[in-house]
Amino acid sequence: MLSSLERTLACWLLAGAILAGFLVPGLSEIFEPYKLESLFILIVMSLLPMGRMDVDAVFTLDSKVWKIVLWQLLGLPALVVAAAHLARIDMTITKLMVITASAGSLFASPTFAELLQVNKQRALQCMVLSTFLMPLSYFVFFTLVLHTKVNLDFADYVDRCLTFLIMPLGLFLVYMGISTSLPRKIADTIESVSRRSTIIALVIFGIGVVGPARDLMHTDFNHFLLYLVIVNALGIGMAYLTIVVMFRQGINDAMTASIVSGFRNVGLGMVLLTGVSGVHTAQYVGVSQIPIFLAPLALSLLMRKQRNSSFARVNQSLDELGSKQIAA
Repeated sequence: MLSSLERTLACWLLAGAILAGFLVPGLSEIFEPYKLESLFILIVMSLLPMGRMDVDAVFTLDSKVWKIVLWQLLGLPALVVAAAHLARIDMTITKLMVITASAGSLFASPTFAELLQVNKQRALQCMVLSTFLMPLSYFVFFTLVLHTKVNLDFADYVDRCLTFLIMPLGLFLVYMGISTSLPRKIADTIESVSRRSTIIALVIFGIGVVGPARDLMHTDFNHFLLYLVIVNALGIGMAYLTIVVMFRQGINDAMTASIVSGFRNVGLGMVLLTGVSGVHTAQYVGVSQIPIFLAPLALSLLMRKQRNSSFARVNQSLDELGSKQIAA
């Protein structure tokens, strides 16, 4: 586990990295050639710390997890497509919205769940399942639903799924098989290094993909704001709608489902959908990194404020109790 100081520094590093990507000329172009390699490393390193967990804690047939993921990958994209059709939204914007709505959960979703004190293990299970099922969602919505407007290169799509999903999964399963026989100190070191590598890989990938969005910000700020509004509105809307739909499962499970449904791995989606990606997709994905990179810091500051508030209330209660005892 990262220490409290390391987690705080990581949050500030991510926020600083995304701001630097947009504000420092030429920085994105330096990192752009390494974005695919960094994404592959990010996926593998995100999985390794789970190597010594029970298989059931990572891969599950729990009906609640499957309900959340099927809602996330089929229900929400269907609602997005229907709403876009009824509102007569431009097909380019509709495709971008579907790229978000059909993406798996963000790799950091379990961490967000932990920060918000909801079900971290269920968030982890949903993240893993949705990541490996997202190709199915993309296939359904980009070949069956939007087939008249989208030309998906199926062979290239399968090749990228094998590279960025199946291969990392295979490496993870190999590590899971040998991790129990490794000396504890070595396993601890591997997993500690993997957590730090995840942050570095995320920074490289994030800065590497924001170039088109930064150019858009300078050349067409209104369009940039439009993408930013869409990204945030989709995230908030899907999170809120999920709470409403899942509320009967209990507030804890509803909040967990909301987190994994609201925070999506759009960057991985863009890589898988290279065949239907264009300049608009690259710009949109770059803009989508802003809330993704700022969310950890925002949640960390929010939880710190709540903790400080709780400590203040406790101290106030102790002071009042002490005053009453003195008066008595």
